[in-house]
Amino acid sequence: MSPAEAAAVWAVRLDRGTLTSSEEAEFAEWLAAPQNDEAFARADSALHVFDADSHSDPHLRALRQAALEAAPTQRRFPLLIAASVATIGVATVLLMGRAGQFGSVQAPSATVASVSAPTAASESVARPLEYTSDVGKRRTIPLPDGSTITLNTNSRVMVTFTEGRRLIQLVRGEALFDVAHNPQRPFVVLAGERRVTALGTFFEVRVDPNRTRVVLVNGHVVVDRGSELERSSKSKSEEPVLLEPGQGLIAESGRAQRVVKVDLKRELLWRSGFVQFDDESLGRAVAEFNRYTSSPIELVPDGVADLRVSGVFRTDDARHFAESVSELHSLDLKPTKQGGIRISRVKKDGIPVE
Repeated sequence: MSPAEAAAVWAVRLDRGTLTSSEEAEFAEWLAAPQNDEAFARADSALHVFDADSHSDPHLRALRQAALEAAPTQRRFPLLIAASVATIGVATVLLMGRAGQFGSVQAPSATVASVSAPTAASESVARPLEYTSDVGKRRTIPLPDGSTITLNTNSRVMVTFTEGRRLIQLVRGEALFDVAHNPQRPFVVLAGERRVTALGTFFEVRVDPNRTRVVLVNGHVVVDRGSELERSSKSKSEEPVLLEPGQGLIAESGRAQRVVKVDLKRELLWRSGFVQFDDESLGRAVAEFNRYTSSPIELVPDGVADLRVSGVFRTDDARHFAESVSELHSLDLKPTKQGGIRISRVKKDGIPVE
């Protein structure tokens, strides 16, 4: 077995307290290898990610139940374990072990489907449906299970429903998911290098180049990485994350993912066609505004991008935004050939005004 596969088995057996003296010695010898120690730390974390308040929280109980129910019918194999050990997949295998479906630790003889990785056969029968939104427009999509997806500007999703899973790939842009509760069919969103697993909840996902952001409004979601990435990950920061309402997870290339507090009212202003800036740089504010227009605002590289801006603005009125910023900082506005606006510092006798 690979280190990750063996780690899943050891984590379950230790959790159940079934090791003999000889097995304890065998585990200690196996754990001495650095790659095994790292794999066991990830497996143990996956085993316990569902534990917090599991007896009192219906969402976490449902996540446990969905993991168990995603497994195939029990057979008389000496060991059932997933060959692909994505973190949430490991959690599924681990939870199966807690239900008493593990035997010997010697060698795998079959694979199991996980919450996040159903069999190829079950996926092949479903054809993905594509939904998009235009630049500057929003679109709400009702799904056959009672869930809805609200797309923000210039967004695209691919939806695939199977008997065991509701899968959505956020190809680009931003989307708000209002998920109908169904413990038997986890709702999985793939975005960038992250996977978000939910059962019945309300959350937002946004993908930008080299950046993915997940914000939980209500309920619970688990965020982890894809299987290939998870197998190669050795960082504690890449363990699965269970978000609470009002929290956001930010994953950026080359940086450790982080969990932050989120102002939900501000975060969801885009549903009403507004965007809010609080002491934001003009460069970042313009980049955000340009998501909503096909006639982008341009900034002259004269330091104007470093100016600060605050306020609430309509996403469909770039001119009002530019005029407000111009009035605040005494800036110069000129039309561009693309129908947009170019913003620069006001010049006097060819010298920029500080």
